[in-house]
Amino acid sequence: MRFSQRGKSVSHGFTLIELLVVIAIIALLAAMLFPVFMKAREQARSITCISNLKQIGVAVLLYLQDYDSAFPMSRLPDSSHPISGCTSIGPLKQPDCMLNGSSINWKREIGTYLKNTGVWTCPSNSYAWDGVGDETNIYYPKSQWLPISYAYNGSFFNEAVPPCWYGEQRARPRYESEIQSESTLIIVLESRFKFPDLGDWYLMQLGPAGGSQGPFQSHNGACNWLFVDGHAKHLKPQSTCSQGTQMWTDRFVDISDGCSQLQNLAGEYK
Repeated sequence: MRFSQRGKSVSHGFTLIELLVVIAIIALLAAMLFPVFMKAREQARSITCISNLKQIGVAVLLYLQDYDSAFPMSRLPDSSHPISGCTSIGPLKQPDCMLNGSSINWKREIGTYLKNTGVWTCPSNSYAWDGVGDETNIYYPKSQWLPISYAYNGSFFNEAVPPCWYGEQRARPRYESEIQSESTLIIVLESRFKFPDLGDWYLMQLGPAGGSQGPFQSHNGACNWLFVDGHAKHLKPQSTCSQGTQMWTDRFVDISDGCSQLQNLAGEYK
């Protein structure tokens, strides 16, 4: 404030330099706080995602009760996709059979046990409707489409594992009695792809955008994983190999051995 020659006060505003300093301080504070807010928002989304996984886990347990302790196969036979043996080519890193492209997968099978179809959508997954979403959607009206967000653990629950990895004759579901440790075996994980399952062979792959992006949807660098006993954990993908391949194949052989390829893990998780 200053006084004029007649003694009256005259208001004094901010100079341009003062305004620029204030703006710079505000911008600096915003830059410091923005990552904090983003991390907090992603943490909230992760909690929603874990809730989804737990509801999916309950649906699987209800399915087990109705189907004599048999888990739904990753893909199931339909009128044009019969049960067969292994059709994988080469060293059998990734199991395969004639059920590829079937109109029925494990998500369709347990759908009747879910009260809320919204559990199929992870709020962080920007690939939820990539293409047409889930690979089975081409067989159904749009009102019955499923998004991309969650996938089976293909290293154990893919129906072609028994014929491709164990030398059995036909693809089949896995049974609860086959599992030694339900608390350490992954059953459902986060995915950015339309396929019904992802095995540990995806630990060495990149996501649909390439670069540093990985195949598993993450929340602040780690992902959510559902285990057979119904509990969920927030872990980096490399942590699923902390007990060898136990989290992927329990006590069974793991032909793909993705845990030995962690040097190729996407930068997103490092």
